Amino acid sequence: MSNTPDATRLNPPDQGPAVRDLAANERFRQKVVDLLGGDPDSIWHGGYVDHVWEKCRQPLVQYLGQSRAKRVLEFGCNLGATSVVLAHLGAKVDAIDIDTRYIEIAVENAARHGFTDEIRFGCHADSTALPWPDGTFDFIACNSVLEYVPFAILPAVLSELDRILAPGGIVFVAGTSNRLSPIEIHSRRWFINYMPRSFGPAASDVERGLFPWDVLGGFPGYTQLDVEDRSSTYFDWKRAAGMSASRRAVLHAVDAVSRPLGLPVALLLPSFSTALRKPA
Repeated sequence: MSNTPDATRLNPPDQGPAVRDLAANERFRQKVVDLLGGDPDSIWHGGYVDHVWEKCRQPLVQYLGQSRAKRVLEFGCNLGATSVVLAHLGAKVDAIDIDTRYIEIAVENAARHGFTDEIRFGCHADSTALPWPDGTFDFIACNSVLEYVPFAILPAVLSELDRILAPGGIVFVAGTSNRLSPIEIHSRRWFINYMPRSFGPAASDVERGLFPWDVLGGFPGYTQLDVEDRSSTYFDWKRAAGMSASRRAVLHAVDAVSRPLGLPVALLLPSFSTALRKPA
């Protein structure tokens, strides 16, 4: 497999990844049931690739291009949906998770979409000691994962991601539950984000969001690309993802106030996102 970025990154396909291997599709569906007790037809299982394609393809295309990525990591790959989209855009992907069940299903997810050779999956239980040399990756995607990292080790995990990201590389954080929100987006529990971590069913309860600065502070010296970009790019992405004009207008108004403070509106939503470039 070549390390040269595929030209499809510059001319992204109009359609998302399609299921190409029916036998692998059946294996995927069965493993979702057997290993997770999940519904293979739900948006978070069989429909997750389509969801990531709809919501994230525009920023992924842009930031893959800006990073000139030859090697890409999906950190916390879950069922491998973001990895499939990245491979569909021409990237060579390594993907890791701490749970062997998800890796087993993710392998079949990649196979059913025809990307067996483009994605290498691995299970690594200790996210504070990842198995790559310094500067291995040009682009790291963290999609709906950092809020699940135990908060006590989050700084060490972010430091490790910084270590394996090459100078000039980009880390893209998306779909991260925002502790500024009154409702936690995964559990749908009201006000749990506002309670101390020591308060609740368990002190280690991870179903709380992260403050955006918990993530930003883990990458000191990085350029926050969504602050640097003062165009309407973010809102173009949201329009393409189906956000209504009225909601975009509200976000525009908020952004006009918050962006000069270093807080683009993407950091203020219930599910926040950001893109950070490492110093060259």
